[in-house]
Amino acid sequence: MMSLPKFLAPFRLQSLRQRDKILSSILALLTGIGVAYAAIGFRQLIALTQDIMLGRSDENILDHVSTLTPGRILFATITGGLIISFIYRYLMKANRADSIADVMAANAVNHTVIDARKGLFSALASAIALGAGSAAGREGPVVHLGATLSSWISRKLHLPPKMARTILGCGVAAAVSASFNAPIAGVFFALEVILGQYALSAFAPIVIASVAAAVVSRIHLGDFPAFIIPNYHISTFWEFPAFLILGMVSALAAIIFIKSLFFTERIADKIPIPEWARPAFGGLAIGLLALISPYILGHGYGTTDGVLKELFSFQTLLLLIVLKIAASSISLAFRFGTGIFSPSIFLGAVVGGAFGFVASWVAGLTGDFTSSYGLYAIVGMGAVSSAVLGAPISTILIIFELTGDYQITAALMVSVVISNLMTQHFLRATSVFHMQLKQDGLDLEGGRARHVMRSTSVRELMTGNYATASTLATRDQLQEILLTEHHSHIYILDEGCKITGLVTVAELQKANGDADVQTAQSFCRPVPIILSPSDSLEDAFQKFDMSGEETLPVVTDDAQSEIIGILHHRFVLQAYNKALLDEKE
Repeated sequence: MMSLPKFLAPFRLQSLRQRDKILSSILALLTGIGVAYAAIGFRQLIALTQDIMLGRSDENILDHVSTLTPGRILFATITGGLIISFIYRYLMKANRADSIADVMAANAVNHTVIDARKGLFSALASAIALGAGSAAGREGPVVHLGATLSSWISRKLHLPPKMARTILGCGVAAAVSASFNAPIAGVFFALEVILGQYALSAFAPIVIASVAAAVVSRIHLGDFPAFIIPNYHISTFWEFPAFLILGMVSALAAIIFIKSLFFTERIADKIPIPEWARPAFGGLAIGLLALISPYILGHGYGTTDGVLKELFSFQTLLLLIVLKIAASSISLAFRFGTGIFSPSIFLGAVVGGAFGFVASWVAGLTGDFTSSYGLYAIVGMGAVSSAVLGAPISTILIIFELTGDYQITAALMVSVVISNLMTQHFLRATSVFHMQLKQDGLDLEGGRARHVMRSTSVRELMTGNYATASTLATRDQLQEILLTEHHSHIYILDEGCKITGLVTVAELQKANGDADVQTAQSFCRPVPIILSPSDSLEDAFQKFDMSGEETLPVVTDDAQSEIIGILHHRFVLQAYNKALLDEKE
């Protein structure tokens, strides 16, 4: 077979890239359509379960839940918990369903591989939980379902890693787009939260998938957003200080919510029951809380919609804040549902609504005029959810697509920025998903490149090619070692084989001019910074920066502190550069 002439190689490369773009666009379109139908099926399964358990299949069951008897509520939540326990124990053979954090892990460290069987059963368990009254969310399971389908496509077609990550982003964007009827937000959620970067090569396919999903969703479900929001307007620009304060209040609510999730998780771990049996106990607890207020049942879109339409009193909003935090924390800790997106939106709406009541009361005392509390509920919805999810851009776009109002979006941006800055400052994490991953030993803060630096140890890059000498070695002996063994420096060891200093060519030349200096101990310079084989490359990078050295010794972790190797600064830089190139691809 005739080989391609060298001067035509660039054209060959260009044709391959063009082919990849066409292929990724076609796959993005198919992924968007497939995920949209999967999302519709997921919603239909929730509706079917809800009809059986709670007696109504409508998504907005705000009026219906208030008519439910205590027996019907407890029957629904406990029976749902038992069914999910059965799914975990006998079908999934796992202790929980997966959600958004698992998609992030799959993208970063698992080569976008998501187990299809577990992913489908996770969606089944989550749909049943929501239909039975779980206070968890709908978007997390849908995102995981979309990622599962895109991962399956990538594996079946043996796609290269770069394209597989793009198709994974397509699945996530399509899931968000189909859920909220918000294609722009779907694109940026995939880029912001899952891929962790705004890669231009992935942008076009993800847009195609998100738009395709929105079109399919609108064909079957109608051109309606997730919430029908009244036509609110900001009364005066003097209200913007109130939106700034709302950002602070939203940050406090987000921090309390996130802390509650992990606190309840620790409590659940101490209860002596099998993990697969947790949902049944979680269902009982949710049922009991719902006896106080049934408005916490399910993903809560009906209640959220009611808050936006100002259907609740101030006292009810305060009660819902407490009950929703408790119910969502129990749902997640006891595996009675997985999503966090919907609960954070619910919580933001009630927090914003309650704040709106207070703002109106204060404005009444001062004689000023403020907007209705429903407007504050919209802003609070974005401020709290963005801080919990670590997705400020996506959340702003969702609210903008829901309202189409630039003034409200400007107020939202103020609250979102304040809320995110405060939450990240106090929690030392970008989102609840990163905190969940850290709890499992996976730190993805800063992207895949930084994860490589944290997860790679000094032991993997150190070399045993180094020279040592005793403190009694003479200048001639040291010079002989440097010349014959071609080392740039020698580590000086005491009688216990611990490093006492370092001799380089510069120190040796300086010592040659001093007749009083005879042994290495008298002219070696100290080595204040050393490495341990268990140190990460990120730790090593910082130590190189502090020391200014090009090479650092690696010593054992025990009291002996015996040198076992050295690490060159260039090795660390090479590893980091490679990780950056992989991430860029």
